[in-house]
Amino acid sequence: MDRTTRFPLTFFVTFILMLYTLTIPALSERTRSNPYLDLGIFAFEEGDFKTALSHLKRAMLKQPDNPVVFYYLGKTFQKMKRYQEARQYYDQAYRIDPDLDGLLYDRAYFNYLTHQYESALKDFSQVAKATPGNMMASYYAGICAFKTDQHHIALQYFLTTAKTSANARDNSQYYAAVCYLQTGNPSQARSLFSQIVKQTQSKTLKKDAQKWLEYINLNPSLFRPYHLYCNFSMTYDDNVTLTSPQDDTVSDEDDLIMKAFVGGSYNFIQSPSFTMGLGYRHFQSNHVDLGEYNLTSSTGEFYVTYHRQNTTQSLYLTPEHYWLDNKNYMSCQRLMYDVQWQRSKLFKLMANFEFAINDHFDNGDYDAQSTSFDIGFEQAMPDNKDISFFSHFRVINNAAKGLDKKYQKGLVRFGLTYQHKELDWVFGGDYSVKQYMHINPSFEKRRNDKLLSFHTSISVKNFSIQPVFKIEHMKNSSGIDDFDYRKTAISFSLRYLY
Repeated sequence: MDRTTRFPLTFFVTFILMLYTLTIPALSERTRSNPYLDLGIFAFEEGDFKTALSHLKRAMLKQPDNPVVFYYLGKTFQKMKRYQEARQYYDQAYRIDPDLDGLLYDRAYFNYLTHQYESALKDFSQVAKATPGNMMASYYAGICAFKTDQHHIALQYFLTTAKTSANARDNSQYYAAVCYLQTGNPSQARSLFSQIVKQTQSKTLKKDAQKWLEYINLNPSLFRPYHLYCNFSMTYDDNVTLTSPQDDTVSDEDDLIMKAFVGGSYNFIQSPSFTMGLGYRHFQSNHVDLGEYNLTSSTGEFYVTYHRQNTTQSLYLTPEHYWLDNKNYMSCQRLMYDVQWQRSKLFKLMANFEFAINDHFDNGDYDAQSTSFDIGFEQAMPDNKDISFFSHFRVINNAAKGLDKKYQKGLVRFGLTYQHKELDWVFGGDYSVKQYMHINPSFEKRRNDKLLSFHTSISVKNFSIQPVFKIEHMKNSSGIDDFDYRKTAISFSLRYLY
């Protein structure tokens, strides 16, 4: 190529770059001193990503602290489907200048494309808050919340988008209807699905909405404010133990035990964010040989639940009464406060506080005021959400009237669950240390117990009445030999929920 042909080409490229720089005022201050960045952006916009990458890498050598360089490197690697490098450069650009125009939205969309929904939700939420007119940020924030089962959060984003964006209205209303159904408001879900069927021009969306309407109409239980449940079991116990809130009574004998548990609840106020209701539970155990260990309990319950975004708070008031061998045994008035924080589809954090007043009818020394605090978590496996680990830590202070009946207890619970379409499997264990505050006068020494237990259970879910098989083993070691014991219990039960 001779000098006469090179000059017009050089002039043309220079002219284009000058024009391009003037049309991007937000980037001009950072790009005018770096021609490689200009050439890289120009090649990127033309779809020549290989050339863009070459220029942008040179631009990075010239300006290693320029966030625009890293931003466009991230965009280029994303177009080339080199996602690991794209994430690296998006994050580097954000560290240098988190307010760079367009960066947060593009990083959010990149995380959405690569199924990093939690990270995408965080970024889309920030964009939607900073620029309320950005309906796509609001819509994708809803999608990411929906995909992580945060339906209360998703619902608000979809309702906002449906009101302000005509283009996204039908899709937003569709997802909002599903969220209503998932958060316990089938009436609102049915209303929205019916509206979509009438107004949408999308055949696919109309067909899907009709399927949801059929499902809702075929399941009237969705609208029931009440729930019933029962459990019947048969247990073989090689060392029958009566466990009360204060103490364990060990028989050192085996027996076959029939147990029945029935209960129900009624929500007289029910909405996606607030529930108030009453419940009742009844328990009965019958021993074949050791009739003196037959236990009956009757429990009432008043509950209030408030749900906001990914946090659920509940308050329970439960009066309880117990009979042992058909005789009054004890009563308990219990107040519980429970909070659950669903950080993501994979992680949930829980905390519980409980205050109880226990009244024993035949031995006033066991009368007590008890307080306890529990904190725990559940963590699902990222690669297999059917498998979850759980752990709890609980502390109890039992202030009994009898000095030798006062104790403090610490408990650690751990285990894992496997939830399949057809069955649930649970394996767990408990380890507790119970320290009594005063000397036991009968043994002239203070009692300190260490209890270790393991259990595993399998339940089949493909039946209306679910069979459950469970094995449990425990060993208690005490500072007083008379309270040492071990036991194994094997049970088979049938469970029904309505």
